[in-house]
Amino acid sequence: MKRRRTPSEGDRTSRARPERPAAPRAPGGRRGEAPVDGRPARRPADAPDERRTPRRQGEPAAERRPSRRSSEPAAERRPARRAAEPAAAERRPARRTSAPAGAERRPPRRQADGADRRPPRREPSAAAGPPPRARDDVIYGRNAVLEAARAGTVRRVFVAENVDPDPRIDELRGLLRVEDVPAARVEAMAQGAHQGVVAELRPRTFLTLRQLLDPSPRLLLGLDGIEDPQNLGAILRSAEVAGVEGVLLPERRSAPLSAVAVKASSGASEHLRLCRVPGLPSAISEVRRSGIWCVALDPRGDLMPWEFDLTQPICLVVGGEGQGVHRLVRDRCDARIRLPMAGRIASLNASAAAAALLYEVARQRAG
Repeated sequence: MKRRRTPSEGDRTSRARPERPAAPRAPGGRRGEAPVDGRPARRPADAPDERRTPRRQGEPAAERRPSRRSSEPAAERRPARRAAEPAAAERRPARRTSAPAGAERRPPRRQADGADRRPPRREPSAAAGPPPRARDDVIYGRNAVLEAARAGTVRRVFVAENVDPDPRIDELRGLLRVEDVPAARVEAMAQGAHQGVVAELRPRTFLTLRQLLDPSPRLLLGLDGIEDPQNLGAILRSAEVAGVEGVLLPERRSAPLSAVAVKASSGASEHLRLCRVPGLPSAISEVRRSGIWCVALDPRGDLMPWEFDLTQPICLVVGGEGQGVHRLVRDRCDARIRLPMAGRIASLNASAAAAALLYEVARQRAG
């Protein structure tokens, strides 16, 4: 086994570096600093920091680099900011200045006697806010309330005090109890031309499609896109007079059966069998499966009303004034009928067109 060579004594002496004598270190302080009263002595502020800026070899002491931390006091290092402070104070006006001697001072908001000098609070006017929402269970008008009372759908009747005598009001008093209230209350409840009579209805119940088709009706009416409550009321009035046995009302794209619609129908809506359906196209398909012909009233229809047999069980579909009967509903109907137009106006009002078609049905069945 070979023996590892060790450096000679001369090699050890030549390779060893000379040791620099260490400066004495005081306990708790830096090197070369003697403690004073048990605390390490601090380096004076004007002494250069030799630890951070050591002198290079061969560089004279006069050309030594300045240290990063300036030896000047803090008060002399930042003269610019302190010099700008008086100028900023002169530019910035005081928030509160004392009024001149002859100027009139503003009186305080609250005087010594406790009176409040603030302006009175303005109450919001009725015209500024939105109008109150109309109630769905309230109808008004003498004919509408009387017909609803005859149909048994009225819960309470309110008549304004000092109203003119009327046989219709006398009949109302004979059908159910009538409350005489101030005219302002009637005005607040009706929000329209009430004629001094307002009534609260019982909760309205709509029939299902199966309930509507069970008695095997011979004349039904479907309304597609009738969004005007005045048109809705007028159509329902014509339908009740013409003997319609049921009305299909879609849940969407249809005017609600509100007090305006009931008054426009003159109470005829309370005598009709109403059915609310989610979608009219699917309802038309169900009506056709029950053996009832579905006919759409369309300005571009193929047949005239007298060219189609309206004596059989039939469901008439009337559309709104804007788009008429929608395409999906029109495609599922068995036929399309148009009314003759001899003048310059291309179409009729929806309620007038429905009334004309309903009375054509009545004419054919009468004779």
